[in-house]
Amino acid sequence: MSRPLALALAAALSAADAGAARVQGFTDVTAQSGIAFRHVNGAFINSDGTESRYMPETMGSGVAVFDYDGDGDPDLLFVNGAYFEPKAGLQDALPALYENRGNWRFKEVARRAGLNQSFYGMGAVAADYDGDGDADLLFTALDGLRLYRNDGRGHYANVSEKVGLHPVYWTNEKGQTGPEWATAAALFDADGDGDLDILSAQYVQWSAATDIHTTYDTVHKGYTTPRAYEGQSLRLWRQDGGRFHDATQGSGFSVTGKALGLALWDFDGDGRLDAVVANDTSANFLFHNLGAGRFEEIGQKAGVAYDNNGNVRAGMGVDIADYLNDGTAGVAIGNFAEEPTSLFRMIKPWQFREDSGVSGIAAPTLPLLTFGLVFADLDLDGWQDIVTANGHVEPSIREVMPMFSHAEPLQWLRNLGAGRFAEAGSGIDALQAPMVGRGLAVGDFDGDGDLDLVASSNNGPPRLLRNDLARPRWLRVKLRGLPPNTDAIGARILLRGTRHIQRRIVRTGGSYLSQSELTQTFGLAAGEAVKRLEVRWPDGTVCAIGNPATHRLYRIAQPASQNPRCR
Repeated sequence: MSRPLALALAAALSAADAGAARVQGFTDVTAQSGIAFRHVNGAFINSDGTESRYMPETMGSGVAVFDYDGDGDPDLLFVNGAYFEPKAGLQDALPALYENRGNWRFKEVARRAGLNQSFYGMGAVAADYDGDGDADLLFTALDGLRLYRNDGRGHYANVSEKVGLHPVYWTNEKGQTGPEWATAAALFDADGDGDLDILSAQYVQWSAATDIHTTYDTVHKGYTTPRAYEGQSLRLWRQDGGRFHDATQGSGFSVTGKALGLALWDFDGDGRLDAVVANDTSANFLFHNLGAGRFEEIGQKAGVAYDNNGNVRAGMGVDIADYLNDGTAGVAIGNFAEEPTSLFRMIKPWQFREDSGVSGIAAPTLPLLTFGLVFADLDLDGWQDIVTANGHVEPSIREVMPMFSHAEPLQWLRNLGAGRFAEAGSGIDALQAPMVGRGLAVGDFDGDGDLDLVASSNNGPPRLLRNDLARPRWLRVKLRGLPPNTDAIGARILLRGTRHIQRRIVRTGGSYLSQSELTQTFGLAAGEAVKRLEVRWPDGTVCAIGNPATHRLYRIAQPASQNPRCR
């Protein structure tokens, strides 16, 4: 190691040690919050006593953090599955919407809010697709997409058919058909016309009628690997005046994969959002946005398709961040047990190198099966950490492989700077308590400036964790864009300090079938002063605030003209 690099790493580790003293851990506040949701995966027992063992039963669903009622604080949406064989006495499995009442109290309001339809849901994205100023909801499901429009009073109506989001069906080589299994999704301006389009990722060609029988002991049915099923392509739905049409053909998204994760980023700074797709047992994708609704898939050429040995992994959740604070981007993808979490570091334009080993994340992530994954500055030291939700897909895995467990701990990989991470949650009970983790998102639920955690569980209860920091310095930014993009999706935020420039992009989706709050959180290293806060809006307009104060939430509205001042 060169002397300058050694000195930089030593300084980063010293700063990390100083920051660690501030961390007091996390507290599980699920019980006191009033959250009583329990996910339904639909598993059932056949008349002959055998278990159903349908593939979707292993997947779980996501969680979304957003302000559904416009009162300024983040609410919670848990996506639910459904019963494959409904029985008398069973209530419909519905998504759960929890209204934030403050002081860590939440009230379930799904039926009151119009979310009263049962379907086998997977993920959710929250954004104002129609430009009227409130948060609408897009669900992904076993049978496609469902779009719920917010009427402005926190009440939702299913407008899927009305706006042109019709089901799409596949046909396999045997002539069997079924609806597309939608997993991850994002709302963003894919074609540059100002309004939000929908990019939907699909998994495999599965239906109850085409379920493949697998057995590991010649007696009991097992869960079939996704390798046994054909994959599906992504689907682009372009918006035109409140209606959507299928614009997949000619867009560049007609590429077959087995997608479970989707994250957006502007890799070349051209103001257009690109997309990374994590595929399960097939090569990952990177879609370069060429403009006008056209994308080019360059995952293999860019170095994110495979691991360092040229193998595919079982990609699940994905997130992207400038975790080095140097203006580049890193892509993190959660994988199967005995496959470390992937960390692809950008080394030059459109070229990545896998740094899982040298970064220190390979060893601690190797035993875990990772679904949810988020970049977030949990300790507010100015460096974005990696947090993961983990859990095996096989409930009886310990019986055949004692080294693994169905329920696993959450994991916090603390960013030490200089491209290094270290496992930081081993002594925190709230993180170590095992769960069959799936979706993962962050949000400041109590308004104290730090990021709290929420994780969903497959066929079980979620977990809400309060971040208990000693209140280091922070700054939060919530943007209000001009219609039709009132959430300012695609806006870039720069916080220029005396030591680093931190960068964020306002994005929907990410993690595993989940979405964190759109408000962006910045922490500050000890002794660092803030010089300038800049916002580059989706239309290219830039506004700035000089010497912004800390311990403050900035609510910034997009200027209606080329005015450089933020307001």
